[in-house]
Amino acid sequence: MNRVIKNTVIGFFAFGALTAWADGPGWTQESEVTDLVVTANGGINVKLSPLLQNCVSQSGYGASYASIYPEHPGIDRIQSNLLAAMMSGKKVALYLTNAQCKVTEIRIKK
Repeated sequence: MNRVIKNTVIGFFAFGALTAWADGPGWTQESEVTDLVVTANGGINVKLSPLLQNCVSQSGYGASYASIYPEHPGIDRIQSNLLAAMMSGKKVALYLTNAQCKVTEIRIKK
């Protein structure tokens, strides 16, 4: 019985270490960009590691993608910075304005 409880606790903490919180508003933890998608409506979806959870991404990409919508005035600059971070392996933090993971700002870390 103690072994079952111990494994459950270890599994809970291990899973928690692999996920970045997504219930905005607020900044995500520093993460690596693992996937960028330009959607049919001109927006961008971004996937991070550690994974986001509970997002409602545009174009149905799933709960681990945050979204930059096409009407965002800085979408081109955000896209170029995310791509640069992805290619260089730099970490980013995203500012999510709501629990659906709508991105409004990014920070790139050394």
